[in-house]
Amino acid sequence: MKLVKTAGTVAIASALLLTSSPPVWANEAAVGQASKIVMPVPGSAQVDPQITKEQAIAAAKKYIQIPDGYTLESVNLNSYMLRNGKNIPSWNLNFVKRVKDQYYGSINMTVNGLNGKLTGYSMNDNDPAHKPSYPPKADYKAAKEIAAAWILKMDLDAKEQLLYNNHDEQSFRTPLDGNYQYNIRYDRSVDGVAFPENGINITVNGEGQVTGYNYMWDDTITFEKNVKPISQDKAAQAFHDKANVSLAYMIPYQASEKKKPLITYTMDMLQLNAANGEPWSPGQLPVRSTGNTEPLTAQPLGEVPSASADLNLTKEQAIAKVSSSFAIPANAKLEDASYNEFTNPETDQVNSSWNLRWSLPKEENSAADASVKRMDYSIWATVNSKNGEIMNYNVNTGYDPTGQKPVNAKVSQEEAKSKAIEFVKKQFSGYTSQLVLDIIAEKDIQPELLKQMRNWDVHFKRVIDGVSAGYEGVNIGVDRETGEIVNFYNSISSLEYPSKKPDVLAIDKAKELLLSQYDIQLNYATVEKHNIPMPYDVKYKLMIAAGEIAPGTNPGASNEPTVAQLVYSLTPKYTREAIVLDAQTGDWRNAGTGEIVSLEKVKVDDIDGHWAQNELQLMLDYQALDVKDGKVNPDQSITRGEMIKMLVTAMNGGNGGIRYGAERKASFADVAAGSAYFAYVENAVDRGLLDPGADFKPEAKMNREEMAQLIVKALGYSSLTKYEGIFNDSFADKAKLKNVGEAAIVVGLDIMSLNDGSFQPEQEVTKAQAATAFFRYLQKRAEIQDRQHRVY
Repeated sequence: MKLVKTAGTVAIASALLLTSSPPVWANEAAVGQASKIVMPVPGSAQVDPQITKEQAIAAAKKYIQIPDGYTLESVNLNSYMLRNGKNIPSWNLNFVKRVKDQYYGSINMTVNGLNGKLTGYSMNDNDPAHKPSYPPKADYKAAKEIAAAWILKMDLDAKEQLLYNNHDEQSFRTPLDGNYQYNIRYDRSVDGVAFPENGINITVNGEGQVTGYNYMWDDTITFEKNVKPISQDKAAQAFHDKANVSLAYMIPYQASEKKKPLITYTMDMLQLNAANGEPWSPGQLPVRSTGNTEPLTAQPLGEVPSASADLNLTKEQAIAKVSSSFAIPANAKLEDASYNEFTNPETDQVNSSWNLRWSLPKEENSAADASVKRMDYSIWATVNSKNGEIMNYNVNTGYDPTGQKPVNAKVSQEEAKSKAIEFVKKQFSGYTSQLVLDIIAEKDIQPELLKQMRNWDVHFKRVIDGVSAGYEGVNIGVDRETGEIVNFYNSISSLEYPSKKPDVLAIDKAKELLLSQYDIQLNYATVEKHNIPMPYDVKYKLMIAAGEIAPGTNPGASNEPTVAQLVYSLTPKYTREAIVLDAQTGDWRNAGTGEIVSLEKVKVDDIDGHWAQNELQLMLDYQALDVKDGKVNPDQSITRGEMIKMLVTAMNGGNGGIRYGAERKASFADVAAGSAYFAYVENAVDRGLLDPGADFKPEAKMNREEMAQLIVKALGYSSLTKYEGIFNDSFADKAKLKNVGEAAIVVGLDIMSLNDGSFQPEQEVTKAQAATAFFRYLQKRAEIQDRQHRVY
């Protein structure tokens, strides 16, 4: 399908929204910002803009109508570096609205300094008179149409190469707040194939207003041609065959109860060369090999330091510990020794450490190679004063990269490995049966990168009975010239892990589940380059003056064009929250809370055609209602615990991750930290919705008067109920009400209704009634509450 010049805006907008068979138009993209912006190095030369400040301001106003009351507050000229080292100048304009020194909002725009195109726009509206409505006036479909029309207004030469990216839309849920931002993404396409590193991002708020725009384009990239990709089916099989799936413990740090390791299946992300289906990487940063599974020793060589150890090392003892473990120069001067102590709120354990820093006298701080300029030389180390473990050690040799020659490597990788293994066996004797060597083989390191590497990186990951202990391990850097250990980091924790691996799903089943959360996409991806950092010394300035290099050009950058290759990628279907796969049950869990989540839209078989179907489905989408045996039982009375979970979820905008640690004392005796309702009840206490007491009775049924009280408190109107004379209290059953004001407010706002003039305070509330009441609460909250500080 092609767009023609005579097509109207709506037709063009609709065509831009197609997700398949995208139109391929003229390749006349304007030079824009790089897809990966690199801030210029201080002191680097800046390319002179072809667009003046006045022209940039005029161009910005051509694209964006500046509302009344906004004035231009600042103008800045910046530059951004493309992948080939070329700087692109850009004008940054900031308009602000102030009324009597009160901030009402700002508009920020970025204009390309070479062609005057708008490449960035953002609006922050802080006007208290502007209140978002609920439900949002614009739904996702309307937001897409608004974004498409906006692109047409931008007058982009490259608009015909845009391909709508539907990944955010796939995991979209109806918002619980009118103050919502839709993220509409268009990828650049080349011959109908997406290039996600370039494209356009547009944000549209619930009012249907564009509040953000970002245009990323790099015309210096060369796309490989005449490549026949393998079929989608073959790519799917290749991902299944080559994906590396392994077991790992993770800690849900936002869980409401004591943090316990959760055993999960994880999968290393990979891309495939589209031509042959082999694993592909950008080519510069090799992936650490995971083939080795054997620990250093079958049995530990020593004892694990006790978590309750209390050596209370003195400063002198901490210094001696570091000095006996590393080659600190005899003339190094101790500049600082600070003691730190803190209490871990999760465990109530007191931790303490010594932080040490040495420096080398400047007159002796020189390199053997006179062509290499040496700067400050310093050493840092941290020692756990409780158990005597060295936590980290770092030597900053201060080599200046300007004019730096290739490293004179005198130490082989095998020698570095031996050095590191010897060190680990001595320093971590209690963990040698849990430490597995995990190193990038020299043959897998790009030659150009290898020439610049000053250290060999030797990593040991912690593995307990075949299960990785999160990201725990030991990292060691060995100087390739001297063979000395110059970097060391210990991330082994004192958390209690199972000594034996529990029963888990078969790895093939796990791989099937892990791959099911991704779509397989054919796209272009760039081959990364490692350029020497842009210099900013006298020599560089002389090279510019002599005409040897152009201003703003990085002489250390590769002269070869940036190439984008055709690859198959895994793109997530679900982007709402970070999730992990429970290796024992096959459930998906929230990575922060550990709670079970549903990736697909929750569907039940007992709400179709129900009078509250939409409201119930909204609550189900946010897992604010529990489902049992595929049913929600909409006409069943709701419990107090379910009601609080629903209200707190609604007030929290549907966001998960409400967290209370071990330090939180339960507000009610019958809702302890292990309860499914603990976090919601405690959050309700903190919001002033509940008053702490002896018992909460989470399984008891909730009646209408109790629900009215909760809603009035959630609206912030509880104090108004003290003034009885201001309410319409003509209820037939007024005498049965404990607080007439609460009933009057929810009825007057049409959140709850009367039955033949009666409020019926003691009647139990059904789940359908609760879902409807909370939907109406969200509507009224948007209408009546004073607008607090809101940022788009």
